[in-house]
Amino acid sequence: MVNAISAARILIVDDNAANLTVLAELLDMAGYTRVYTEQSTRQAVTRWQTQPFDLLLLDIRMPDMDGHAVMAALRANLACDDYLPCIVLTAQTDRETREAALDAGAIDFIAKPFDFDETLKRIKTALNTRLLHTKTRNQLTEFGQTISAQTEALIAKDHDLAYLAAHDSVTGLLNRRAVTMRMAELAKTHPGGMTCALIEVTDTDQLLLLEGVESVDVFLRRVSTQLKMVIDDHLGLCGVWGGQTFLCILPFMGDAVRPVFERLVASVFTSMARFDFDVSLHGRGGYSPVVLGAGETHEAAIDAAIRRAGFALASLHKRSNRLVEFNQVMADTALRRNLVERELNLAMQQNPEQFFLQFQPKVDLVFERVVGCEALLRWDHPTLGWISPVEFIPIAEEKGQIEALGLIVLAQALQFIQRMQRECGRAVMVAVNVSGYQFELMRAKGGSLVDEIRDLLEQYQIDPVYLELEITESALMSGFDWVIEKLHRLHGMGISVALDDFGTGYSSFSFLQKLPITTLKIDRSFVDNAANMPRQAALLGGIVRMAQELGLVTVAEGVETFGDIELLKSFNCPIAQGYYYSRPLMPDAFIHLLNQPGRITPAH
Repeated sequence: MVNAISAARILIVDDNAANLTVLAELLDMAGYTRVYTEQSTRQAVTRWQTQPFDLLLLDIRMPDMDGHAVMAALRANLACDDYLPCIVLTAQTDRETREAALDAGAIDFIAKPFDFDETLKRIKTALNTRLLHTKTRNQLTEFGQTISAQTEALIAKDHDLAYLAAHDSVTGLLNRRAVTMRMAELAKTHPGGMTCALIEVTDTDQLLLLEGVESVDVFLRRVSTQLKMVIDDHLGLCGVWGGQTFLCILPFMGDAVRPVFERLVASVFTSMARFDFDVSLHGRGGYSPVVLGAGETHEAAIDAAIRRAGFALASLHKRSNRLVEFNQVMADTALRRNLVERELNLAMQQNPEQFFLQFQPKVDLVFERVVGCEALLRWDHPTLGWISPVEFIPIAEEKGQIEALGLIVLAQALQFIQRMQRECGRAVMVAVNVSGYQFELMRAKGGSLVDEIRDLLEQYQIDPVYLELEITESALMSGFDWVIEKLHRLHGMGISVALDDFGTGYSSFSFLQKLPITTLKIDRSFVDNAANMPRQAALLGGIVRMAQELGLVTVAEGVETFGDIELLKSFNCPIAQGYYYSRPLMPDAFIHLLNQPGRITPAH
């Protein structure tokens, strides 16, 4: 860039010869090698139009044509995507003069008499801007020429109907229909079997935003070229399966396919340079052998193999950049997920009573009395039986159903508080887990979880002190400050806020500085077997002490043994939750437990 600036073409136009000499010598001493001067404005215009310069230093007041007229003449011939790189030289710096110069097309001013340091800085800044503009224009022109050439090549094939019927219009590869027909032909000539792979390119969103749809097409052509190079080396086939998913076929099976697919992944999922930035494409893929069963047609065997490859692809994260072989677990997992997703949708719409709560007691370790509970969502399907929250909650979050499901949980929890007050004469605090997706979904829809909770409390006439919201770090990952503000509002209403699974996230300690939490729930991984592991016990004790110094209530989760209880008591941890005292209970059983006098009897 330094060499380009020193070699920039600069034209100085001033009717005062002394000014021309001073500026020319100044630029020469500064290392500029291509500086030209003109006293005649008309000759300057002709000279610029014959061979444009990188910068014009123009006196604003001159005989014959003044600076405004010069700029007007030069701007008349500018391209639509260009500008006039002109700095005005003037002894008048009043507002009217500046505004008139800017209206005429000037980009900056240099005041007379010249301040040499300031003059050189303004010239260097203007040249930097001009050279970057020129570079970008040239790159865009090259890119447009590339697109135009590829478009023209495809248009030229417009007359070849057979070609268009068999090929993808963007990449030129075989389309879905053609590649499956060719696979069937290949299968007949390769009785030893074939292997098919589905490869999906993801993460083109960045490219789409930066450069537009046409640039995505260019990159898909680049991907298709890389795929075809690898597959052609092994006499295989390559085609477009749909969108940004490609189908590749190798005419053999077994261990020999693995190194080919490893090479394929390395060539496709890599950084691709374009203009002044690199775009890293990501994706995933799956493969499966094509095996002809007894009495099975080639078409049926191919269809089954592609489905298996699809199951393998779906088993990977979209940015994994891996290609894996199908196994039956992948199909079983995908089919089960599809079934649960469908039944979840039906249950939410038609049978929300299938969802209910169990309550796991929280026990005061000094008096061994129940002082609270955690509400745990359960789903009892009429034909599938009990479906674990680990299975259906992520689906509800992904499909946007967690908002409605979360409100069902809150309503049932408040109803249970009513029941405790009615049947036990007292109630304990009920903790409800809140998903970060609940905040996000309601925010996206213009709603407010805070308002929903307030309405539910009023509807069921529940004192907010009986409700605690448990939130994990994942709920804070998106819109941290916004979520914090909502939690402060909830805390201001009298609702307790607990940080769940503390210690499992890298930033838990930083969260403690801003979160309006009242309770810290220590993850079971710190509690389990800590009595037999000194280092783990030290960590556990440190967390309890830190919480005490911060004025937080500590709840230890996953407490299962008497040794766990004794260790927690030695650290003065106030509350424990776990199977040592009780599994999650149905509402009737929890009411019965709450009505029992004296200390709770351990379940172990």
